[in-house]
Amino acid sequence: MGTADDTRATLIRFGRLAFAEKGHDGVSLKRDVLDPAGVSTGSFYHQFEDKTDLLLAILDDRSSRALEIVERNHDGAEPNPQRRVAARLRLWFDLVEVGEELFRIHARELHHPDPRVRDRVVALRHRTFAPLTSRLGNVDRLNPDFDHALASSFIHATVAAAALDYLDLPTERRAEVRDSTIEALASFLIGGVLGMADRITIPKQVTS
Repeated sequence: MGTADDTRATLIRFGRLAFAEKGHDGVSLKRDVLDPAGVSTGSFYHQFEDKTDLLLAILDDRSSRALEIVERNHDGAEPNPQRRVAARLRLWFDLVEVGEELFRIHARELHHPDPRVRDRVVALRHRTFAPLTSRLGNVDRLNPDFDHALASSFIHATVAAAALDYLDLPTERRAEVRDSTIEALASFLIGGVLGMADRITIPKQVTS
């Protein structure tokens, strides 16, 4: 018989799969989590208050691991902004592939009505993309009123959309377009559409 920790880990694992596929509101606790996990209703409520509490545990569990990886991989020594941004994007795509379910949950729950969920999603987004914003060049020197939060929001929207398109590709296709997608994104973040057109064209398989 498994321990309470085993039960909790099982619920988090099956909950992550269910929330990634259906979103919080679309998940039936019993049908989509408890039955596949082989966990009784009583055992669930011994661990969590409700399915929102389970979602919060999933976000805390995987988000903290993702942040540890992001913060360990500092690329400030690279002098070229294009290469700094590309290096950060490669790390982001690594995280997205390893934690695909978490990424899909974050994409689904950005506007969740519960502020506890929303705050966790926004916090991870900010802590992930604020360093990327600072790698775009000496923006503070060029404009002391530069709005990092707004820029991070724009960057997140751009990169997250590209990452979702990437994840929707068949697994065998991802390797073929990964590098060119990252280079195109880096060029776009540095120089906009003209910068991207001047360097590389994003593959049609990703944008179609």
